[in-house]
Amino acid sequence: MPRKMFSSIFGSIAYDSGIMPAGSAGAPAGLASVQYLSTAQAYGINDHDDQLYNDATGLPQITNGTFLSYDFHDLRDLLEEGECLSNAMIGIQRMKETPDILACYNVAPGRNIRETIIVTNANVRVGDDDLNSTMGLTPIFQAGFKGLRGNQSGKMASQREILYCERRVYAQDLSQTYTSPNQMGSMADPTGPIPPLTPTRWLNNWLLIDRTVTGEADIVIGPTLMVLRLIEVLPFSRDSQTVTTAVGQEAGEYLNNESRVYLTFPAFVLNIVGDKRSLTETEKAIEYSNVFLSNQNDITP
Repeated sequence: MPRKMFSSIFGSIAYDSGIMPAGSAGAPAGLASVQYLSTAQAYGINDHDDQLYNDATGLPQITNGTFLSYDFHDLRDLLEEGECLSNAMIGIQRMKETPDILACYNVAPGRNIRETIIVTNANVRVGDDDLNSTMGLTPIFQAGFKGLRGNQSGKMASQREILYCERRVYAQDLSQTYTSPNQMGSMADPTGPIPPLTPTRWLNNWLLIDRTVTGEADIVIGPTLMVLRLIEVLPFSRDSQTVTTAVGQEAGEYLNNESRVYLTFPAFVLNIVGDKRSLTETEKAIEYSNVFLSNQNDITP
């Protein structure tokens, strides 16, 4: 039985929250940025298949530390020939298991990073602002348990639409922190007193603290396959450091020091391989119904 394999190469993406001033819950509007890294930088690659999801202006959308990249596979040949990939297997080879730190200091405690990778036969629309601000990007994290809203017609509401979904959670590695003034320099408010009132805490590593995999990848059919990579950098906000019983008793890091989250999400390759064969009549009735119910528009992204 012939076997077929196709791959998606996702590039290395650098995220920068921008500098969050002392006493501010976040960076000023417009400072956050994402960009692909080339081979000139550590963990960078030049060739990748994915592209960043854009807002209505055609620029990469970053909302509350959340952004998305995606790739698209046209499998109309399987649909037209009444075939499938059976015994399908999905594997991911990563350049690095956890984000690579460029500059992370005074990162808000209790604020983790989530990375979600989804392979779906639902035709999720990813044209500029198709995942509009009313719906937002975060609901993608709930794929397979709750459908998308807005103009996406409840897509990815069921596990039958999810071939593979991997949810990863990264937390600060407190064993890899260094502080000012003796180990590292201070990132205190430059207009504040000297010496600074509060030490600066520099983070050197993120830990993978949770990994959950769901999905049903036994049979892959056409007409389309989407691969999504959703990243939510929750420490874009320092609000956890403002929790207190009285005003003025917020964390010293928050009141006196700046904060920044600047890191790289390294590249990975996602491979899908299966046995190419004809669908049985029963499989056609079941699988085609499932796919067509979840794809109510054309097959281009």
